[in-house]
Amino acid sequence: MPIIKSNIHTHTTFCDGSATPEEMVLAAISVGMDTLGFSFHSETPFDMSYCMQNYPAYFAQIQSLKKNYADKICILHGEELDLYGVPCKDCDFVIGSVHYLFREGKYYPVDYTAQALKDTVNNVFGGDALAAAEQYFAEVAQLSEKIRPDVYGHFDLITRFNEVCPLSDENDTRYKRAALAAVESLPRGAVVEVNLGRLYKGQGGMYPSEWLVRELNARGAKFMLSSDAHCMAALGFAFDETCAKLKTLGVKSLVRYKDKKLVTVEL
Repeated sequence: MPIIKSNIHTHTTFCDGSATPEEMVLAAISVGMDTLGFSFHSETPFDMSYCMQNYPAYFAQIQSLKKNYADKICILHGEELDLYGVPCKDCDFVIGSVHYLFREGKYYPVDYTAQALKDTVNNVFGGDALAAAEQYFAEVAQLSEKIRPDVYGHFDLITRFNEVCPLSDENDTRYKRAALAAVESLPRGAVVEVNLGRLYKGQGGMYPSEWLVRELNARGAKFMLSSDAHCMAALGFAFDETCAKLKTLGVKSLVRYKDKKLVTVEL
């Protein structure tokens, strides 16, 4: 059985996932989870390509699944709310994330493709990838004031394509200064997800990067393991291995949802 038996970062065919809500519930049960939170992408009016397509049908289905599988798993209804997204009123939890760089009245996606991000760096930031990173972390720093999420999602998403298309040098002083300013913006005890979505895809390691985990940990952040699952196979992927890795980075415990409450799990 996994050490962590919950995941609240879960996408379905109602937004940009590849499996239905019920398929994700059955997958979660099969890997030993007792709590599964769905987190649809909030509406971003300027880009609806990956957002919720039919909220009434989605909400009705989640409520039905809660009832039908109540004896096997607790199902939570949440959202992944972008900094520039439209909030939903009916959620058990909110994951706050930054998916865009806002510049001169336009929104540029951070995690669409490596080429798209490279083009943004070249065409919008004059080829200065560190300036793009500074913009990104300045927006991350706005999450606590504008959204006040329960969980902070993929903290350093700006590094998503560094394995295949190196742009931002995480060892550069400018990068570290910008990232640490975002860390300092978090309220004491903020819950930061350790997101394994990129790791599952074989495109790099976890978010946040190891050095940022150490910095966040030193400043009192709490950590929550997350699949950021867009398919059934991603649920719970590398959870136990990541727990072992986090211990080596000085993390002594994680938080997770059990039913609707946050509980602590010692590592």
